[in-house]
Amino acid sequence: MDDTQLLLELNKIMTLEHGHLGMYRDFDRHQDQDMRRTFRRFAEVEEEHIQKIKNVILNMGGKVSLLAEGGDILGKLFGITINLGSDHDLIKTFSFIEKKSHEGYQKFVTKLEQDQEKRSQLIAEIASSNMLEAWLMHLWLEDKMKKI
Repeated sequence: MDDTQLLLELNKIMTLEHGHLGMYRDFDRHQDQDMRRTFRRFAEVEEEHIQKIKNVILNMGGKVSLLAEGGDILGKLFGITINLGSDHDLIKTFSFIEKKSHEGYQKFVTKLEQDQEKRSQLIAEIASSNMLEAWLMHLWLEDKMKKI
């Protein structure tokens, strides 16, 4: 994968990760203590994902796009819209989003692993940890959905 294509992919991922952060950022308004604590941690995880991807972009000599930086605004608006529904609907939607995130990371990591460059292999390792955490968040959300 050439630098331009890789930087475009990374900025797309950054935008989505900012969107996820916006979904979880208002964790403190949830009545359910378990959701509040978990969404706080999910927000921290999303911040970690953003920082890792941002570091890769900057280390490649790239720039984080303005669209990526504004992604949390979209996520927050999405979260506000969804929060008008029930906790069950909110969790169902967030679970779907985390599942799609995992699938997107899976495709990205597979592409990187097919490239024999050491840089691509390193980025695949970084992205695969984000992929795993997206899957774990999806599983928690699926489990929580069964309980409410």
